[in-house]
Amino acid sequence: MINSEIFFSIKDEVISVIEEALLQLFINYPENYVLFIASGEYNEFIAKNERVLASPYTISAHNLDSYYDYTREKFLCEFLNTHYRFTDEKELKDDEYRMSIEFLIYTHIWEAKVFLKRLYRLANLLTGKEYDWKFNNKKVKSKLINEDIVSPFKSANCLLGNIIENNYKTELRNAIAHSDYQIDIDYKKFDYASKTRDTVSFDEWSILFSYSVCLSYYFSTIFTGRRKRIIQDWGQNSFTIKMPFSDGTVRHARIHYVEDRDDFDFCR
Repeated sequence: MINSEIFFSIKDEVISVIEEALLQLFINYPENYVLFIASGEYNEFIAKNERVLASPYTISAHNLDSYYDYTREKFLCEFLNTHYRFTDEKELKDDEYRMSIEFLIYTHIWEAKVFLKRLYRLANLLTGKEYDWKFNNKKVKSKLINEDIVSPFKSANCLLGNIIENNYKTELRNAIAHSDYQIDIDYKKFDYASKTRDTVSFDEWSILFSYSVCLSYYFSTIFTGRRKRIIQDWGQNSFTIKMPFSDGTVRHARIHYVEDRDDFDFCR
């Protein structure tokens, strides 16, 4: 299984690549960087409710997203603090029980709507596309990840594409989700059902899991940190974004960051 040196090397690599991707967006597309950090979102409830006289194009969707993703991220944090601190030992022992939990975490990571939505938006913004307010969560996950996330990241020469491509395995994720696998603790491997039948060693699995869990955890924490320091980064608390309006036009709107609430509002 993985040792502390390899795990913390993966952690540092993932953090560096995430920071580089956000810096790339900040420098090349500053207006869309603000909109990304402000979590612009098309609200279906407002759009369908005729009694609500407000635009369905909203900001600060991070409040709702964080609420829905809180339980998963809390569990993820507690799991890492329990098993991946490497305080008492420098290498994890083979543990069938812990690996079963890792399987659960791995499938949740690559199904998590908030995580995939942010990756999708960042990937496409880096290719110069306009901000996509309406995230299509009904697309087959393998196509969403490979075609709409990995491909644009790679087109933008962003190494996040390589990390995701190397560590998201569609057939492995499906096999775990449907319990089509068998752990062999004696031979330090597990077999899983695919188009044929594949085998993954414990060492190989620990790399796949470490990259995935670090990407999920640190993408969220770095995103949150970037939001909280936006005044420091820009030297101001009000910003201009492009916003669709009900008449079909796209116009500029002013928003501002409210530091004591860690929130964005439209300027009145």
